[in-house]
Amino acid sequence: MKRLKKLIAIIFLSGLTACGTSMHASRDPNPEVYTDADDFYDSVITEINYTPDQQKLINYSRGLLGTDYSYGSENPTDGFDCSGFTQYVYAKSLNFKLPRTAREMAQTGEPVNIADLKAGDLVFFNLLGFKYSHVGIYIGNGRFFHASTNQKAIVIGNLKNEYFAKRYNGARRVLSS
Repeated sequence: MKRLKKLIAIIFLSGLTACGTSMHASRDPNPEVYTDADDFYDSVITEINYTPDQQKLINYSRGLLGTDYSYGSENPTDGFDCSGFTQYVYAKSLNFKLPRTAREMAQTGEPVNIADLKAGDLVFFNLLGFKYSHVGIYIGNGRFFHASTNQKAIVIGNLKNEYFAKRYNGARRVLSS
């Protein structure tokens, strides 16, 4: 368990990239330093009052941190790509069916302005020259769960990270308020 915590902490502190691309991410211009993954996670969401559905979604996602990345996969045994992870988490934590691809997910729910993001919103990025080539699950305070090809695992990304900020392409709310 201690080894897993160290691995997760290293993942958080490293530059991140996303599913479906081999591009390298730039480092966060304002890096945060945490001694372990629990400190990092707790500092990210401490002051957020989640709805019961948001809490289920966050808790389930948190349990998958560090799970392997695998392109085209959609389960914890084989690993996940970005949309496989997102679809799996929604299905298992909330019994909510999402489409399989990021592009299809981008047509689900209602569009959300970045200033109005809430936990559970889907955040999208243009990584491969088309609008919706990467998806993550927003958790609050600018952070989101996603499947990273660079880190080869499920990690927490930061919307303020230069790499993601330049490639952010919108959000959708699929959970009702």
